[in-house]
Amino acid sequence: MGIAASAACCAVEGACCFCSSLTCCARLCGCCGGGGGGGAKGYPEGAGRIGSLILMMLSLLVAISGQYWYYDYMTDIPGAEDAWTDGCKDSSSRYPRCREYAATERVSFAAACFFAFMAMLSGFMPPIHDHGWDIKVISYIGFLITTIWIPNSVVDNHGYVWFARVGSFGMIVLQQVILVDFAYTLNEKLLALAGDTVDEMSSWLYALLGLCFTNFAVSITGIVLMFLYYTDGCDDSTTFVSLALIFIVILTVLQLTSDPEHGHNLLVTSVVSAYITYLTYVGVSSNPNGSCNPNYSEDETAVSVILGLGITFISICGTVYFSSRSMTNLLDGDVEQGKRSQLNAVLTGGATSNPVNAESAPASLNSSGDPNTGAAADADTTQDAAGAAAYQASWGAAMNDGGHAMKFNIAMMLIAMYWCMVLTDWGNVDRSSSGASPTNGKIAMWMNITASWICVLLYGWTLVAPRIFPDRDFS
Repeated sequence: MGIAASAACCAVEGACCFCSSLTCCARLCGCCGGGGGGGAKGYPEGAGRIGSLILMMLSLLVAISGQYWYYDYMTDIPGAEDAWTDGCKDSSSRYPRCREYAATERVSFAAACFFAFMAMLSGFMPPIHDHGWDIKVISYIGFLITTIWIPNSVVDNHGYVWFARVGSFGMIVLQQVILVDFAYTLNEKLLALAGDTVDEMSSWLYALLGLCFTNFAVSITGIVLMFLYYTDGCDDSTTFVSLALIFIVILTVLQLTSDPEHGHNLLVTSVVSAYITYLTYVGVSSNPNGSCNPNYSEDETAVSVILGLGITFISICGTVYFSSRSMTNLLDGDVEQGKRSQLNAVLTGGATSNPVNAESAPASLNSSGDPNTGAAADADTTQDAAGAAAYQASWGAAMNDGGHAMKFNIAMMLIAMYWCMVLTDWGNVDRSSSGASPTNGKIAMWMNITASWICVLLYGWTLVAPRIFPDRDFS
């Protein structure tokens, strides 16, 4: 009972610490995102996105900690032993892997449910996305603690894991669409900046050619290095790298022989080629066969485990941050518009403006222009009224966000499923891996290779479709 009480106490104190940290961060994000100065508190614009990202990254940290540390103490909590030993007895051949994964799956399940619920709420009342983070955090922590007593069968490959597999695969497909679309948009923007120069090359055309050359150079170098270091004695890795090279050549030939009027260009092919090379590398480097994977390590020393988990945490956090925005834009149906505005700002040095902030900024100025005059009280009253009006305007704008908040939370739900699959080899408890190589596994290898093939099919279709259906408009 002493051990159980200590474990329960640690769990409660850890939850309180997590809750307090996230609440403080969410409040800070609310102030930075749109908190007004003076007497009127501004609309917390951006608090929903920043708070959600912080919650997701902290949840990821809790999941990794559970998978490699505290999972072994969960059976000491009163009433939780049956839940954590469900299909995962100490004598089972899948132990301790099944219990390690159960910790990650519980956190992912809680995060996915939280964002699914927030998506429904945001669909009816979009401003909820930015407000009430104290209540949100307390509710999330409460639900997360409740999952301690949920049987493994609810979250493992008998239940939640199958939903997570489908959601993660959907996220992978969305990412391929985003990549191809972004490459087309980037090419169009660079050509537009170059203008109608025919007799001489502009700096923008040189930049475009430089990007093409760099991407192809990276692809060729990556293919060669993978042949040298990742194919020794492994037929599957050799096949994957060979297919990547063949696909790159086929796509390049299709693009060079296509009609330029359809928008086909060498830049998109080079970007897709580099991405195929990257995914192939991630796939072969996930191979749990150490004889043909120099990255794989079974030496679970403290340094190797911490280094492996640290790299995994940083890479997944990067995926969370960048995917949350790009996937939301895609679900909004304004990928091209969003990318164009970002490219305009990056390539031309322009700055994007926020209409809500532009309207509310003047309202925060002191109307007297001199804080030392006798009209300071009247100025404060005017400022409060202006701040309240700006807040109401921001609330009205949030109510008509076109479902953006709901789609953002859907994207976050898919991301919560995705990192769970990355950490658990897509729910495969029979895999062979080590703490020093936490993302290695046969299924992880196949999923990354499959993702590269999906990218080939998507881009290949954009090259072939105009030839198969010449009467259709593919511009």
